[in-house]
Amino acid sequence: MEIGSKLREARESKKLTLEEVQNTTKIQKRYLQAIENNEFGTLPGKFYTRAFIREYASAVGLDPEQVMEEHKSELPSNEEEQVITYSRVQQSKSEKNPSSGGGFAKSFPTILTVFLVVGLLFAVWFFILQLSNSNNSANDDEMSQDQVNVTDPSVEDDQSQDEENSSSGGEEDSSEEEADEENSSEEVAEEIETEDNQDQELEFSLEETGAGQFPEHVYNVSGAEERELTIEFNAETYLELNAPKDGESLADARNYSQDDEEINMDISDYTEVYVRTGSAPGMTVMVNGEEIEFPTDNLTQKLLIQFE
Repeated sequence: MEIGSKLREARESKKLTLEEVQNTTKIQKRYLQAIENNEFGTLPGKFYTRAFIREYASAVGLDPEQVMEEHKSELPSNEEEQVITYSRVQQSKSEKNPSSGGGFAKSFPTILTVFLVVGLLFAVWFFILQLSNSNNSANDDEMSQDQVNVTDPSVEDDQSQDEENSSSGGEEDSSEEEADEENSSEEVAEEIETEDNQDQELEFSLEETGAGQFPEHVYNVSGAEERELTIEFNAETYLELNAPKDGESLADARNYSQDDEEINMDISDYTEVYVRTGSAPGMTVMVNGEEIEFPTDNLTQKLLIQFE
């Protein structure tokens, strides 16, 4: 009996439908039908055909390793493709030359804050200096008036008028300077608040590490309301990307290569994102620029990313 027929017989003996096996293994129904018909060329790639068959066997109650051993002559070998995949990944990593710059960009908010504080201190010092000069001028005028013997009443009236004008002018200057000082304080407060928002960082927590030939790992992510998902392709790999709770597919389920453009999308409205890969070394998964690593050395792996 061929391996596909054996799996179908085991499924039917347990009275399971293909839809139920699909929900258990998360393998698309058309791939399950191809396995039952021994049409392995329909599957997305030879190098994880074995992983799909193991998942199927486990779901219908068979020993995956025993099934693989008994039907190894029917299955395509993936050893050569694994070597090619890992060599591509190694070549891609060696060709990358990550930039070590960015130091000035990180320190720019701090430098800007220092300049704003210095500017505020200078404004306060200038205000105090102006106020002191105004007081000194008023004292000098009073002394001059005491020393001069004024005999003409009209001269006394003119001096009184000048003193009133000088006093009102000083009050206007003081009001303008106080307004400038308040505006500067508001600008500093807004800048500090902006820096606090920019410094908000994500926190990653690996809650569960999967096991088996096709492990599923669970990450909890917290610390930011706005989130952007980025997936870079380093070599040939199969990708499924969806939001399970919302029932949405976020990208085409197909093979990708390093010639494909990276995926960038806003996932702020989703509480969960599910990533399934046929070759973990062939891709890099990041949230807000922070990499979410695949915890094991398995070729085929799954990531369930939950946001708090």
